[in-house]
Amino acid sequence: MNESYNDFSYVYDDLIDVDYKALCERLLNLCKKYSHKPNLVLDAACGTGNFTKQLVENGLDVIGVDASEDMLSIAREKLQNSCTLICQRLEELDLYGTIDTVFCTLDSLNHITDFENFKKAIGRMALFLEPGGLMLFDVNTVYKHKEILKNNTFIEEKDNIYMVWQNSLCENTVNINIDFFVKDENNNYSRFCENFDERAYSEKEIENVLNSFGLEVLEKQDFFKTQAPNEFSEKIIYIIKKR
Repeated sequence: MNESYNDFSYVYDDLIDVDYKALCERLLNLCKKYSHKPNLVLDAACGTGNFTKQLVENGLDVIGVDASEDMLSIAREKLQNSCTLICQRLEELDLYGTIDTVFCTLDSLNHITDFENFKKAIGRMALFLEPGGLMLFDVNTVYKHKEILKNNTFIEEKDNIYMVWQNSLCENTVNINIDFFVKDENNNYSRFCENFDERAYSEKEIENVLNSFGLEVLEKQDFFKTQAPNEFSEKIIYIIKKR
């Protein structure tokens, strides 16, 4: 997982098109479905704090953790001391006590490309999760990596940002290289680049890891549809309970 996104952190919010309010409502409703009431929660890989902010606005006591100090500096500006923010890698997660709920959104776990570190991250989150607590996360699927991202190039223009996104696929891991062209108030463009990897884990791999830490999958949902995932699902939400 990248320890710092540097310049990327300052355009992240402009590039990620997510209805955080709707996502938060959906995940909280899934908690309610399983008669679970979140109170003290972990927002794992919280980034610039958009989802964290929604949790806070729903009256929850939130700990946000991210490996990027740059991302957290932006989150601090948004959240204004309304929650606790800690700079840590998920593989090295070390909290002051237990939490009752874990949220990890927007394919953050796919950024952990070493399988041993992936297992460590799940294990550390499970360690601080109270028995009976819920963990909810979403991950990009092997199908998305092999059939959608693969070796494709995507071009997108959004407000004052022009982006060229190039992928290179090796097995289930995609190397992503993004060139950004950002326009200032004088209509001058600055260019910078971001390069990182994402790995897709199979459902079997994920569930074997979860089981090894006493975590039970209650349900899986297609991220883009409120239904069970199928072979063409690009992203899956896992709803998990600690035994």
